[in-house]
Amino acid sequence: MTSPRGQCVVSGALGLVLRMSQLAGVAPLGFQKVREGWRVHVSYAASLYGRVLGSLLCVMSIAAIAVDICYQPEKSFRTRTDSSRVVWVADVGVVGLVVGTATFTGLNRMRSFTSYVLHLQKINLKLNHYYPKQSHERSQMLIVISSMILTVFTIFLDYGIFMYHVVQENQKVALSSLYVFYNISSVVLQITLLQFSQIATSVYIAVETLNKCLNSMLQEVLSKSCDVNNFITQKENRVNSYTNNYNVPFKFINNVIDTLPVCQVPIEPMKPSPQTIRCLALVYCSICDVVRQVNSSFGLVLVALLLSLLLHLVITPYHVITNIFNADRSDCSSPSLQVNWAIMHFTNLMLIIEPCHRTHEGMEYTKHLISQMTRFSSPRHDALLTELEVFFRHLMMNEFTYAPLKLFPLNRMLIVTILGSITTYLVVMIQL
Repeated sequence: MTSPRGQCVVSGALGLVLRMSQLAGVAPLGFQKVREGWRVHVSYAASLYGRVLGSLLCVMSIAAIAVDICYQPEKSFRTRTDSSRVVWVADVGVVGLVVGTATFTGLNRMRSFTSYVLHLQKINLKLNHYYPKQSHERSQMLIVISSMILTVFTIFLDYGIFMYHVVQENQKVALSSLYVFYNISSVVLQITLLQFSQIATSVYIAVETLNKCLNSMLQEVLSKSCDVNNFITQKENRVNSYTNNYNVPFKFINNVIDTLPVCQVPIEPMKPSPQTIRCLALVYCSICDVVRQVNSSFGLVLVALLLSLLLHLVITPYHVITNIFNADRSDCSSPSLQVNWAIMHFTNLMLIIEPCHRTHEGMEYTKHLISQMTRFSSPRHDALLTELEVFFRHLMMNEFTYAPLKLFPLNRMLIVTILGSITTYLVVMIQL
């Protein structure tokens, strides 16, 4: 698959996310229909549209919260108390930060995006020469669609309930309707998050395929290992001695044979060769380059996204507590709605961190596979051992990790840290 410089072909879940991103203004791309899907390229007109839309959403969201606080605050439904004002200012501010960052850095981010998507496609083509291609499009599409449905449903259900109470109390209906810009900004935030999640998942799939190739070669090496052959011989001798001393009835054997399931033909192990090992080592280096490009292009946006998720995971329990203990603000739908918000935010946190964590684990498994192949390879194969040693040096000296702005690695330990911070904040809030 060849594409002109600055262009790539996308389809499936990634194509859907990019189409939504173009509409949301966070992916300044032009689309051209081709046989394989969509050919995308950076568009300056789409960049201008995104910046105008992002500025409009940020300005209107900030204006809505500012006027709501300054003009007749006693009639406000969301900012009646000092604490709720602080919470909502922080909420609107951090969502505006994500939207502004995503729209104004969209041009450079999409230039890098088309570059490393093209690199990933070339990597997958090389890997498909050694291991049969396995499609993950159905699961990725399901994740994208489910995430967007949950997000849009939760956001606009919350807005509908909010406007229902405002209309019932006849208090600042026109002004309160401006909060719709904040809700639209939240949808844009979700689409930006899915951009990163999809590219991180694509990198993880490439790492997983690389490990399957190496594991297949390891099985071939183990089958030729003297230690393994001796072990198999000993086991066969034990089985033969056992069967000689014990006669199984033919009726029982026939019954077992009749009930055997149909087995799939296993994939033949790859033949380890110096050329193959060298090619896979170069594939590994290409994956490292892609991750570095992702870190560089998504760094600032990722920090803003994680800051937003941390704040929302703290604010959501705060709203539950205020709705329970404040009779004036309590209604039967709020606690269940806030639980829905909490599920959505935690799911978004997993969408960011889980593919990165699995990629890190996959690279640790790559080290294990190369170590095992070096251990069990015959000393007669000098060229193979040399390439394995070079591959292992790449693994040691060319390590990578997802770390936005080099502040922190994206792994499951970050989830534990965030949950610990949330617990601390909740304890303080309850005591106050």
